[in-house]
Amino acid sequence: MNQLELEAMAEFVDSLREVEVLLAVGPTQPRIDGDAAEQAQDRELANAVTRSCTVMLVAHFEGFVKAALTDLIDQICEAKPPTRRIPEGLLELHTRGRIEEIFGTEGPDRIHKTRKLFSAYACLWDADRTVNPQVFTARVLTRQFTNAKPEVLENVFSILDVNDAMAQIDTYVNQAIVDRDDEEAPVKVGPRLTEIVERRNKIAHGDRGEKPTSAEVNNYIRFLKDVANCISDIVQRKISHCCSLR
Repeated sequence: MNQLELEAMAEFVDSLREVEVLLAVGPTQPRIDGDAAEQAQDRELANAVTRSCTVMLVAHFEGFVKAALTDLIDQICEAKPPTRRIPEGLLELHTRGRIEEIFGTEGPDRIHKTRKLFSAYACLWDADRTVNPQVFTARVLTRQFTNAKPEVLENVFSILDVNDAMAQIDTYVNQAIVDRDDEEAPVKVGPRLTEIVERRNKIAHGDRGEKPTSAEVNNYIRFLKDVANCISDIVQRKISHCCSLR
């Protein structure tokens, strides 16, 4: 795309270097001339490094997605476009929380929150009113992103009226594989994301049986970078649409 790269994407690329540096610390194989204890130590170090890399990599990726969503909301708040440019799912999400607050209170507090709903949030549904940054926040959206599994990503982007996010990502990732011409097999993005997140979860919860190899971690790095590039493109297109003043 001919648009400026999202700040979140640049930061994610920098964070991948951190994972690559850590991965390089681990031995690729036990010392040939070492005794049994030394070889066992090398294997333990290699496992510790790749396990740590997997946890760090997924954390950085999830942080990237939240940062990209934040970039979107920040750009909207800065441009202050008319609310007709904003996805209705995003407007509903902001309003829903206020309605839930009303039904969670009683007496004067409920009256106050009801008044605030109409005085502060009704403007979100007036097509010609500009977005009010005081009631439009990234936190409301990023709370919907709880992990990097495909169904969660699909749900978050559906709020933004992107109803084929995973299909777009799948196409992008597999085209990137073709463009690299590195004999890498085509990949099903949904199952691969689930695999990576579940491995991270198992490692984080102390499952000692999860021992990703260096090659697997490198594949995960390349894969998540491709996924992130596609998400960056999707978010940039959404920024361009939402921030138009027409």
